[in-house]
Amino acid sequence: MIREALGSVYKKTIGPLKDGLIEFVSSITKRAGLLQLLYALLVVALAAGFINAVVFPVPNQSYIPYPGGSAETVPEAIIDSFVIIVGGAGIYLAVLSGRQTVRTRTVSLYLGLALLLIIVSLFTGIDLAILKGYG
Repeated sequence: MIREALGSVYKKTIGPLKDGLIEFVSSITKRAGLLQLLYALLVVALAAGFINAVVFPVPNQSYIPYPGGSAETVPEAIIDSFVIIVGGAGIYLAVLSGRQTVRTRTVSLYLGLALLLIIVSLFTGIDLAILKGYG
């Protein structure tokens, strides 16, 4: 009886998650999916300021956010890219919540997660700006 219950729970939770993950990885490893992923990562890297951090490095790289608006460190560019990716994921989940018309719980879950991700991205970006001396 316990085995049947655990098997049923596995089929409802882990099974679809594993299948979805396998489908996602296989779609990325296709040529077009891989190019789209590389393009998205390049856009995020450019928006986060990796070029500025690499071409014009600050003299002391021990700062995570360099205290000044004229320069940027590599760890700060990584944090900026995290903020951009999390905010984008929140916007994507908000769009998905609008497309869900069958289950109201799914709409609420997607919208709640979207707002949570957007709030985390916003607060992290504001905190980074305060640490740099803008606020």
